[in-house]
Amino acid sequence: MLENKSETIVIEGSARLPENTSAKYVYGFITVELELDPVDLRVVDFSCALLSSSAKKILSQALLEHKVEEGIENAVEQLQKRFFSSTKKALIAAIQDAYRSYKTISTSPDAVSSRPETCNQRNL
Repeated sequence: MLENKSETIVIEGSARLPENTSAKYVYGFITVELELDPVDLRVVDFSCALLSSSAKKILSQALLEHKVEEGIENAVEQLQKRFFSSTKKALIAAIQDAYRSYKTISTSPDAVSSRPETCNQRNL
């Protein structure tokens, strides 16, 4: 397990909720946060306030301890197979949006990396 959680990376994705849900009128969007270990890019935690405990269990099994790319693929596949809700498409879109955020920061030359070896090299 990660020893110092204060050094993790958090990425976030969001998507519009469907019109036929009461949450749409209260929140408008569903947001998913993924907490990553900066060394090996494993998902160490996630958050989504609008999910039921059953949906959180499915995501926990699909995401946690997987590398971010593998975890996203697992999560989408598991939600497609096991989660039947009017918010399913929005939840999948929010997870995919979080992955797009990850790809943006991981390929940006201006992004400051949290990996210790990169930080040390930049500070020399």
